[in-house]
Amino acid sequence: MTADRRHRSRASAVAAWLIALAATLASAAALAQAGRVVLAVGDVAAVRGAERVRLAAGANVGVGDAIVTGADGHAQIRFSDEALVAIKPGTEFRIESYNFAGRTDGSERAVFRLVRGGFRTLTGQIGQVNRDTYQVLTTQATIGIRGTHFQLEVCGKDECRESDNDPPAVPGLYGGIYDGRVIAIAPGRSEIFGAREFFVVPDGGMPSRLLAPPSFLATRLIGKQAAATSDSTELGFRKVPDFPTDELRTLDRFLKDPFQSTDDIAHGNPVATPVIGIIGSDEATLEFAFNMGADHAQLDPLGRLVAVDTGTLVASIGTAGIVDTGNHPAQNASLNWGRWAGAGSSIAQQLPNGDVIHNDGGNLHYVYGVVANDLPTAGIVEYALVGGTRPTDSASGAVGTLLSGGRVAVNFTIAQVSLNNLQVGFTDATYSLSGTAGLVGPLFSTGGTGATATCAGAACQPLVAGNFAGFLAGPGGAGLGLDYYFNTRTGVIEGVAGYRRCAAPGSC
Repeated sequence: MTADRRHRSRASAVAAWLIALAATLASAAALAQAGRVVLAVGDVAAVRGAERVRLAAGANVGVGDAIVTGADGHAQIRFSDEALVAIKPGTEFRIESYNFAGRTDGSERAVFRLVRGGFRTLTGQIGQVNRDTYQVLTTQATIGIRGTHFQLEVCGKDECRESDNDPPAVPGLYGGIYDGRVIAIAPGRSEIFGAREFFVVPDGGMPSRLLAPPSFLATRLIGKQAAATSDSTELGFRKVPDFPTDELRTLDRFLKDPFQSTDDIAHGNPVATPVIGIIGSDEATLEFAFNMGADHAQLDPLGRLVAVDTGTLVASIGTAGIVDTGNHPAQNASLNWGRWAGAGSSIAQQLPNGDVIHNDGGNLHYVYGVVANDLPTAGIVEYALVGGTRPTDSASGAVGTLLSGGRVAVNFTIAQVSLNNLQVGFTDATYSLSGTAGLVGPLFSTGGTGATATCAGAACQPLVAGNFAGFLAGPGGAGLGLDYYFNTRTGVIEGVAGYRRCAAPGSC
């Protein structure tokens, strides 16, 4: 081979290498600009051609990826247009096309394909101006939107049931809209569905409304005992609130008991009536506490929580103080709240993988009340704020102000709790939280999907996610206890609040 031919050969090899490198970099850039995993629990992977890559929090996903979850897998993906997608177990969710340049200039596009399973999403900027730029493809229909919060589930033959004793649901695509509008485009007919509407597109059929939400649309929180694998820069909480199956069975027994007087609760006497609470440490833990009697919790003579042992969360106030305390009868709901503050407390939670999280000396917020009974089966009930703790920021140590409890409503017809515009304030930063959560017995939690969190002011910290969880208390759900929290890139902003039932919607 001559020197000239060798030179041309080397030049061709270099050119080919540069082309391959450019393609690789372009591919990586495309991957980075689509979305990022903020929560991965259990078996979560991305299928890229013949390659299967296990996903953890912080991983990038992009065009061509198929996000696949196993029977125990949950995932949340934050896209670059701020859309949040929560993927359920047993799902295959593909990113067919995606483009977002940081603004809605006509070039934006998001096309997803739901092959099996289900997801819930708060859409971002794509699709808010032109719904044709956002689509979800399924074998039954194409879904378009205009700025919305909705949920989809594909049910194959014998895959979905209302309960173990019910016949299987008709195979097809099921959906629910919680905010905004969705259009379902199927061969032969298109149909638009609005907020609080549910629909089905049977295999080979046309879209039609459902009278009530199918139970299998609910986020599968029950029995999920896995800790989130979280990127500390993205998610402050390492444990998403669960509804433990064993405790729900115990709670079901409580709900069948006659309602009893609760006068003794606020006086440190043994608690005969079942008491339910939610306890949050602003470092990493949040947990429901059931039957807070002498075996599980200790109250001082004023009804303030001084120790708790749920089996996984073990905490004692020690020499720390209790601040922001309060109580309200709320028509026999007997709500009590407070916050541990200062050095001297011990707070430890054991995760399912055996790891123990400590927040000794940190802030621990709690709210508890009597377990609800005789809950309505239909209708909407609104709640008004009666008090709560001041919010704390684990990153800065700052203590803020609960500016507004927002509007809280429970739609018993569709078993859903909605929170609108809860606000907390710190110096030059006001954080707001809104969202919906499914009601399971007297419990609710947005842990599987998330709520909408925003901030206004020069001192706002970058927000990753917002969530809330809580319970109904007292006869007919006369009271409501709520724990809310904002995940920032450096910590958690958290607080608790108590609410009383209003006489009628609009009368709060």
